[in-house]
Amino acid sequence: MEKAKLGITRFFSGLLKNFHKLLLVNLLFAVPLVVFGLIFYYVNTLTGLNSSFIALLPIIFVFPFFSGVTIVTRNIVREDENIEVIKPFFKALKDNFLYFLVHGIILYLAIFFCYTSITLYWRLAHSNGIFYIPFGIAVIIAIAMLFIFYNIPVMTVTFDLSLKNIYKNCALLSFGEVKNNFFVTIGLLLLFIFCATVFFTAPNATALVIIMLILSVLIAPSVGSYIMNFYVYKDMESVVMNSDEKAERLRREIAAKQEKNAPEEKPDYSTLDLDESKDPEEYLYFNGKMIRRKVLIQMKKEAENEQEKEKA
Repeated sequence: MEKAKLGITRFFSGLLKNFHKLLLVNLLFAVPLVVFGLIFYYVNTLTGLNSSFIALLPIIFVFPFFSGVTIVTRNIVREDENIEVIKPFFKALKDNFLYFLVHGIILYLAIFFCYTSITLYWRLAHSNGIFYIPFGIAVIIAIAMLFIFYNIPVMTVTFDLSLKNIYKNCALLSFGEVKNNFFVTIGLLLLFIFCATVFFTAPNATALVIIMLILSVLIAPSVGSYIMNFYVYKDMESVVMNSDEKAERLRREIAAKQEKNAPEEKPDYSTLDLDESKDPEEYLYFNGKMIRRKVLIQMKKEAENEQEKEKA
């Protein structure tokens, strides 16, 4: 209970202390959000299609800019000193543009297929109960995709991983850290209820538009990102990054496999090209994982010693 209270205190402390930075990063994100939103609104209206899937197309083109929101909210969650907004926002956009564009496409397709599947099987289940089975499966897949996308943005801006490893690690986190994902869901639900309550209190159409713009431009995106990163980032570090203890366990596992005549499963550390003059605490990407430089240097020396013994 005490731990939960400390967590809630830290959550609101970080939120209120950095609220002006959240407002600023929202303004940066609002520009592409409004531009692409208007483009596809007019495309939808002028073509007469009035399709919700055309209305959702801005997700693909706006999602790269969400990398900037993610990097700022992640820094707030990490309680970094001298947190900047503008420079990190555009650097994250430049460094992660392609990955986030792919994420946007996958998110759009996930929404499309999950929505279509759930509504289709729900209608069919009314006439034939057997369709409750695929309906339940579709709901589970939708929840899994939701949990995965809680983790994807911050993992992409934090770790130098391939798309395959990003989705693999996020899939593991979606099931392995259910408690954190549950808290994110509750937090986002409360944010939605707050926005909906304010939205529906509008006395007229003009006020409705103004309130919608304020919520979407100044509050919802960055606060939602802050909620996600607050609950998923800390445990993500411990899962993706290898501590010395985990690295030692890895070495023991490799040694055990050698004794069982399975040398083909041992990574070749002797081929690593490492600059020993650089920060030993820096994490480097090797064999699908993030490992400290000093641990990799030690592994390389052990591999070289083993090779020398074999030659002798």
